[in-house]
Amino acid sequence: MTDLDLERVVPLEGGHNFRDLGGYPTMDGRTVARGLIYRSGTMAELSDGDHAMLDAIGLKVICDFRSSQERDRRPSRLPAMASYEIWARDHHSSAGDVTFALQTPGATADTARLHILEAYRDLAYEQAPSYRELFRRIVDGPLPLVFHCAAGKDRTGIAAALLLDLLGVERAIIMQDYALTDRFFARGCELVAKDPFGAKLKGIDPQIWEPIMRADPSYLAAMFDTLEQRHGSARGFLKEELDLSDADCATIRTRLLI
Repeated sequence: MTDLDLERVVPLEGGHNFRDLGGYPTMDGRTVARGLIYRSGTMAELSDGDHAMLDAIGLKVICDFRSSQERDRRPSRLPAMASYEIWARDHHSSAGDVTFALQTPGATADTARLHILEAYRDLAYEQAPSYRELFRRIVDGPLPLVFHCAAGKDRTGIAAALLLDLLGVERAIIMQDYALTDRFFARGCELVAKDPFGAKLKGIDPQIWEPIMRADPSYLAAMFDTLEQRHGSARGFLKEELDLSDADCATIRTRLLI
C-alpha cells in the first residue's frame, strides 16, 4: 500500500477492510472530507479495543447491507449499549447464486468470473433499497457513518463507487479505491471460511472460486456500463432508482467536500 492507502485504513484488530472514504481529490479541485464516511467488511469479530476505536472516531451510524440470513449466521459483535445507530433491512440475498454456479459440472475460473460480471450488472438494482437509505442518511442524517457488507467488496464497493462518482472523483481513482480490497484478500478468504455459507466452497478448487473474491476493476466497470446504458449516467441511476433530487445531490456535495 502507499502511505495514503495506509492512512485511509482504520487499524481494527478484528475488523476487515475498514477504511475512510475521505482524502480523494475531485475534478473541480475540492477534496472528499476525512472522517465522515467509512466503508468496511464484516464486523463479526470486533474486539473491545475496536469498539473503543469506533467511539474515538465519533461513529454515529452503521448501515449493514447484509441479508437477514447473513446477519443471523455471523452477527456483528457490537456493544449492547452502543452509542451509534445500527440500520439494516430484512431481505434475501442473491449471493447464493454464485456458489451454485461454482458447484455446477464444468465450472472454471473463467465461468466464475463471467458470473460475477453478470452479478455486477444487477447488484445496484438489487441493493437499491439499501442504497436509497444510505444516501438519504448522508443527505440529512448524523455523521460519521460506516456502511458495510461481508467482504466489503461487492455491495459496499458499488455503494462507495456511486458516492465517489456523485462527489466528482475521477473514475480511475474510484477504481483504485475499489481495488484496495484486494490488499485484504487473505483475510477475506479466512472470514468466508468461518461462515457456514462459505463451507459450500470446500472441495472446489480455489483457482475456480478465487475470482469471486477478487476486486477486479472490470467488475465495477460492468456496473457503471449498465447504469450508463439504462440511465445515461450513474447519477441518472441515483435520481431514477434512489429518488435523489438535484438538491439532495448538492447537499451531499456540500456536506462531504472541502
